[in-house]
Amino acid sequence: MPDQVATVDDTATEGAVVLLTDGGDDEELPPPPEGMPKYLWEPLQKQTIGGLESAIEYAEELLEYKQRPVAMSSTSDAGKTVAEKPAKDLAREQQREAKEEFLEMSSDERKALSDDQLARYGHVQIRKVPCGPRCDGCPHGPYRFVVLRDTKGEVTTKYAGKARE
Repeated sequence: MPDQVATVDDTATEGAVVLLTDGGDDEELPPPPEGMPKYLWEPLQKQTIGGLESAIEYAEELLEYKQRPVAMSSTSDAGKTVAEKPAKDLAREQQREAKEEFLEMSSDERKALSDDQLARYGHVQIRKVPCGPRCDGCPHGPYRFVVLRDTKGEVTTKYAGKARE
């Protein structure tokens, strides 16, 4: 019979249960999520419960930061913003799915969407855009742009066609 090890909780009060184990770890660790790099999951497996709780808390704060809404008034890369439509408020999982779907869309697919449909992916800006210093017709447009955070959490702007006047 293997040696038994008593595990006692120092904070336990009178009448606490003492666990007797053989000291071995007969349960396997859960497998890491598919696609997660080894440099992320391997150190996590070595953490204490407190360390894992801290990592979860930090990961949630970092995720919230990287998914924060883009400030509508501060996103115009070029040209003059003449109108804006705020992004639709979606649950986190829906936002992630919509973002992935949008970033995979072709320019023609984006152009075919209405402003309301585009607002599912980010906020819509209508801009008049200058083309160069010697153009007599500048600014041109109006053009539609969708402003959103990419999968890295950085602000990106995607052209979505000529605005419907």
